[in-house]
Amino acid sequence: MSAVTVEQRIVKEYHCPVPDILSQYASEGLTSKQVAEKLDCGVSNVRRIARKYNIRFNQPSPEPTIVYSQEFLERKINPINFLSRVWHRPNISKMEEMEVI
Repeated sequence: MSAVTVEQRIVKEYHCPVPDILSQYASEGLTSKQVAEKLDCGVSNVRRIARKYNIRFNQPSPEPTIVYSQEFLERKINPINFLSRVWHRPNISKMEEMEVI
């Protein structure tokens, strides 16, 4: 006896085609995680089935990864902004002069 798939379970419980259910949830602006909770299945199952029927769910806005603090905006290089500044190589001729002296 074979196991019941997520799609078969959805059809049996909701009495309508899977694309209709997923489209309805997508139009409500739900994320794939929220849909998975409603359908009592894994997020990967929801994403796989949605991809099969070319349905896209609302994606949460990404959190900003860079915080612009006063330290970041300073012109002087510090531990917060050192990767965002241009580093200049020292003048080679001046370095050679220093070695000669």
